[in-house]
This record gives sequence, C-alpha cells and structure tokens, in this order.
Amino acid sequence: MDVNSLPRRGRPYRTAEQQDQLRRQLLDAAAAVYAEQGFRGTTVARIAAAAGVSKPTFYTCFANVEAVMGAIAEDARGRLMNHLLPTFSAENGLLEQIDASIAAYLDWADEIGQGLRVFHLEQHDPGSPAGRLRVESTARVSGLLLQLITTSGRPAPSPEALALLLAGLQSACYEYQENPDADRRATHTAMLRLAVALTGTSDDLRDLAALLD
Repeated sequence: MDVNSLPRRGRPYRTAEQQDQLRRQLLDAAAAVYAEQGFRGTTVARIAAAAGVSKPTFYTCFANVEAVMGAIAEDARGRLMNHLLPTFSAENGLLEQIDASIAAYLDWADEIGQGLRVFHLEQHDPGSPAGRLRVESTARVSGLLLQLITTSGRPAPSPEALALLLAGLQSACYEYQENPDADRRATHTAMLRLAVALTGTSDDLRDLAALLD
C-alpha cells in the first residue's frame, strides 16, 4: 500500500489564500471582541469562538492575544494612511488639504467604529497595548502633518503646538464617537478651526471664515 495515498492526521492543509482568509477572519473577530470586552477581557478563547474556529486554529496565525492586537493596530494604521495620503496634494492649498484630511480622519473613525472608542478609553492603561500603539500612531501622523505644513511654505509649528493640535483632534474624534447624536459637520468644523488656529496665518483664518460662510 502506498503510504502517500493515506489521509494525513493533524490539521488540514490550507493554501496561502485560505490562510490569509483565516487570518482576516481572526482579525475581524478579535476587533469585535476587543470593542465589546476591552483588552483585559479579550482572550484567545473568545476570539476563536467569535471567529467560529478552535483555539489550535487560532495559534496557526497568532502566538497570543498581544500578537493579534498588534496586527489589528497595524491594520488600523494602514487604513488610516489609505484615507489620509490621497488628501495631501500640492495642487491644493494648505487649508483645502487640512479640510480634506480631517474629513478622511473622520471617515476612518467611522470605519473602525467601536474598537477605536475602546482604544481611546484604554490609552492610559499601562496593562493595555493602547498607550504604546497610540504613541506610535501619533508619531506617524505628526510627521505627516509637519510635512504637509512645511511643504506649503509655512514655518514648522513648535513641538508644543503640534502636540496640542494632535491631542485636540484625537479628543474631538473621541467625543464624536462617544455621542451617537454628534453632528459630524460641527465636529469637522471645530477640528478645522483648531488646526488653523495652531498652524495657520492670519490669511488662513480669513480664508477659513470664507470657507465656512
């Protein structure tokens, strides 16, 4: 008898495409569990159950909860960049680019949903990866904003002004997500006013008034 013709024991063989699909399935399940339970309530058992797979199957993609949470954060950052980068165009003025980037940021927040709200709530919890991941994301967005401002010919804002701007934008985004009745346009306008106040000139403030009129 040809032993190669016998069925193999152990986990079934998956193609690379099937493994990628499984990984995506687990990421979506982990994001849903995190949004409901927070980091401290997110376990391998809950993720596997939400994905409809076994715990051993989970471990074929991720080593532990921290690994899958890191992958979720990378995925979220990638989506944020996909939203933001197209808004940076030399064909548009600084005000128009900031306006478009704020709209893209809120689009991203709507796409990520409840998980981002929980992430905001946990950012000062030393046991959660949210704090570390927030620092990394903030550094990336800070670099993009600095590049956007200086490329337009404006002087670079001080580190303090840039930090205040990012904190204000993140806070406004959190308040927008926290309140289901929040007016997106009002949130967008408040974020735009803050950005221009901290990084713009008197001409930008005049142009902003005309834009919002």
